[in-house]
Amino acid sequence: MILVFPQATKKFNNLFEEMISQSCIDKFLDKSLGSYEIGSLEKVVFILLENEKVEKYLKNYLKKIDAINSYEILSLKKETSGSICTTLMAIPMLKGKKVIISALDQIIGEKLDFDSKYFKADHDIISPIYRSEDPSLSYILKDDDENVIQVFEKRLVSNDAILGVYLIKDFSLFYKSCHELLIKYKGFKNRIFYTSDVINHYLGGGFKCGFPLINTKYYKIRSVNDFDAIK
Repeated sequence: MILVFPQATKKFNNLFEEMISQSCIDKFLDKSLGSYEIGSLEKVVFILLENEKVEKYLKNYLKKIDAINSYEILSLKKETSGSICTTLMAIPMLKGKKVIISALDQIIGEKLDFDSKYFKADHDIISPIYRSEDPSLSYILKDDDENVIQVFEKRLVSNDAILGVYLIKDFSLFYKSCHELLIKYKGFKNRIFYTSDVINHYLGGGFKCGFPLINTKYYKIRSVNDFDAIK
């Protein structure tokens, strides 16, 4: 199982450099990576926008983390149209693998154990949810029989928010779905390609999608002030 952090944006690099200057970057990385039981994972992949200072610091930090069995840092020269397009840049090492897509700039209160009951179900994609009313998140909508019928990006259609962690049973199938969507919407030239687009494609195709409810706190870190507020 491979954990991927698609962070190839100028905003993330700016946040990272700001935290370096404020001497809180190690604490931030401790909490971010501490959101997951990473010791049982095959590899952790970081996809960044090219930045020598950020890459050098991250490499030095990761050398001190014994819990990570293996890691790789991919550096992109240009920003992509969202985290999905960023993740697809790592196709050669992900095809045929069980993959978790998450975000380094988020902190989850309950450490996620990918060997737990939440992630053991036989689903093609598992996307945990938690109770929230934050309009910047994505939400699931259920029918009268409690079946999830659609995911809405940044629309408060329920109080079941996507946690921002996606376990994909077979990344080859995920890639195939992305490819079909990119053809259908002509590369998403007019908007960002969201993970919710792929999940909805799965739902529409009759694939098994799981949305386990987890009782946890969730923090999206966009600035040092955001991080200071939870320390």
